Amino acid sequence: MTKTNDDIHVNKKYKDTVFRKLFGENKENALSLYNAVNHTSYTNPDDLEYTTLEDVIYMKYKNDVSFLVDKTLSLYEHQSSYNPNMPLRGFLYYADLYRKLIHRSERLYSKHLLKIPRPHYIVFYNGSEKDMEEERRTLRLSDAFETDTGAGEYEWTATMININSGKNQSIMDSCHVLYEYAVFVAKIKRYRDSMELKEAIDLTVRECIEENISEIFWNSIAGRCVICVLLNLMKRNMKMFFGRKVERKDLQKGLKKD
Repeated sequence: MTKTNDDIHVNKKYKDTVFRKLFGENKENALSLYNAVNHTSYTNPDDLEYTTLEDVIYMKYKNDVSFLVDKTLSLYEHQSSYNPNMPLRGFLYYADLYRKLIHRSERLYSKHLLKIPRPHYIVFYNGSEKDMEEERRTLRLSDAFETDTGAGEYEWTATMININSGKNQSIMDSCHVLYEYAVFVAKIKRYRDSMELKEAIDLTVRECIEENISEIFWNSIAGRCVICVLLNLMKRNMKMFFGRKVERKDLQKGLKKD
């Protein structure tokens, strides 16, 4: 099937934007994901502080979520295609993050060591398994250096976590929203091979509802924002949620109730 420029644009946007809505606007979801990745058990969403940058000129799509938890500065991204330049992208992003945090302090030029949060850069990957069969892969910035450096002289990493079906099951079990998100994007990717993207999204949403994979749609304001995103992308109303047609005005009413 030949993809138009509009299809390619939408194909990128629906996954990146949904990921950001789910984990970048809902602290409970973000904390659940953090616990699943780090094997921790934080329960208070207020322990998490969002630090996501809004206008990053070198990132075409907003698929990033950044936050502070217990002196760790995490950056989480979703990627549907393999990109060996993720360490460099993360390095540039963190430079802006640290610049933003240090701006709060006047101690940068003092005699005392300025402590900063530990960086932890994670890329959730659901692209072709030909490019990544293993559950995890560490990408290193030093692989891009034009000349060799001494071992450990300088390094920056990006940890890729495979969220394709059957991968990293313990993380999926610990963070149900990530599991539902992974199922959601996998269905769209599968149906996209045989139909237009708008129809693939429509079919996927109805199947998710039928299979009780609906938490990402209905259980929070962020979830309903996801629906609004999908409606905008499809450029028409989605059909048959719970046996009825959902109009944009229905979603707006639901948002007002909260």
